[in-house]
Amino acid sequence: MPTVSVIVPVFNPGPHIDDLLRTVLEQSLPRDQYEVIFVDDGSTDDTPRRLDALAAEHEGVHVVHIPNSGWPGLPRNTGLDIAQGEYVLFIDNDDYIGPEALERLLARARADDADIVIGKVVGHGKFVPRPLFRRNRSNVTLDWPPLITLLSPHKLFRRAFLVEHGIRFPEGRRRLEDHLFVMHAFFHADSISVLADYPVYHWMLRDASASFSPFEPVGYFANLREVLDLIDEHTEPGAFRDRLYTHWYRGKLLKRVGGRAFVRREEENPEYNRALLHEISRLAHERFGAQHEALIPFHLRIRSRLLRAGDFEGLHALAAFEAQLRAQADTYLRETDGAMQTRVDVRLEGERDPLVFRRVAQDGADAPSRVVWVPPPSLRDRLDEEALEATADLAEAKVQLLVRSVADPTEFVLVSKTEVRLAQEGVPVLIADATVDPATAAAGGPLAAGDYSLEVNPIVAGFTRTVTARRRAGRRAVKLVVDGKARISEATDVVGPSAVAAPAPTSLKLKRRVKRLLGR
Repeated sequence: MPTVSVIVPVFNPGPHIDDLLRTVLEQSLPRDQYEVIFVDDGSTDDTPRRLDALAAEHEGVHVVHIPNSGWPGLPRNTGLDIAQGEYVLFIDNDDYIGPEALERLLARARADDADIVIGKVVGHGKFVPRPLFRRNRSNVTLDWPPLITLLSPHKLFRRAFLVEHGIRFPEGRRRLEDHLFVMHAFFHADSISVLADYPVYHWMLRDASASFSPFEPVGYFANLREVLDLIDEHTEPGAFRDRLYTHWYRGKLLKRVGGRAFVRREEENPEYNRALLHEISRLAHERFGAQHEALIPFHLRIRSRLLRAGDFEGLHALAAFEAQLRAQADTYLRETDGAMQTRVDVRLEGERDPLVFRRVAQDGADAPSRVVWVPPPSLRDRLDEEALEATADLAEAKVQLLVRSVADPTEFVLVSKTEVRLAQEGVPVLIADATVDPATAAAGGPLAAGDYSLEVNPIVAGFTRTVTARRRAGRRAVKLVVDGKARISEATDVVGPSAVAAPAPTSLKLKRRVKRLLGR
């Protein structure tokens, strides 16, 4: 009897299935401890023949052919119905897993007696929330906010747990079926674990254009309402429900009315952009309110204000402002006994309009000053003084420092400290310190041998951009070489002071842009 059942819905993957076939058959877990179930959803390419041949050659590989259903829900349920394993893992046909994925997931499930294990996901062109995988965790619940930031179904589930609670995928052509499945599971799970120190699941973006292809807004947001109905079914009105709701307000509504994708849609398909905004605005007024706006970062609060006011031009101006922001980082590294002391001075600068804040004195000699955002000219008359309040948000500005594999996008967030300074011109300067210790840099575990870059991700009132660390602009990127003993054996472009230096001065060009913005 297998211990783990791997379930793969399949439809016309072509050669994109090759990585999955290779990695799922070359697992470190002994072959008699797992089975692989491919459910072919009416493929019309050569995949059915390839899978049948694979099943004939390998014991424990099973193939089921069903008429095309058009969506992964029915194939996944079909695989679940015939699975024999104590645990099931869902994988999509164009993704792949690490060579020790099943062994490590199973070990974590057994050690924690977990109903669900979330293995580290590596996004190849896909966004993966970093706080979820900062370190290994046991016995987490929905009280831990990062848990719901990744609702893809590519997790290890105890099969008896799914059967007991009747947890299945919605079938037919519908969006967000994975959100319904995973949230249903999260509500019923007694124990959920996170395996963060090993890259388990490689989540692939095979066709970048598909991510920007239009979807039908009315149907999509009708499916989102079903997810919110599920939240209502399992919670009482109040702070907990509001916090859960905020995830979809941020990720499925506000995300779509800002950023580069919003600007691109307006350039390429403005009619669709307006239709999308109409449905988003309708749902925002129907299911979300001020209590949810209060829980989101500053830049999203600005989006929310403009959305709820029906200010499409303001949303476009904000998106254009965000799109032109760039991170500028000066990096200092000092090698110490196989590790690396790291110090970064970083700013978010704009190609046209800078990111600027202004201190506002309050009445009373001992009253601390407030900090407000100075919006670009295109937004000045669209936002009131209350909307610009950013005192707490600026105080929480931070820099995420990451080590990223050169071979693939595997990355780990380093433990770091950030100091925030507001320069005279109103430009935030962030100074971050961290130690790159290969013995613990992989979410508490050792980094695998190989080459790594250092990535710098400043977050200022929600505004953010990621840049590869360099000693100075125009210099080659810093590269760290980790050996088989989890030590830094080589580092390129590494110099640095033993003491912390003062932040690099703001450029004269930036000073002039700031003065123009402030009218001085």
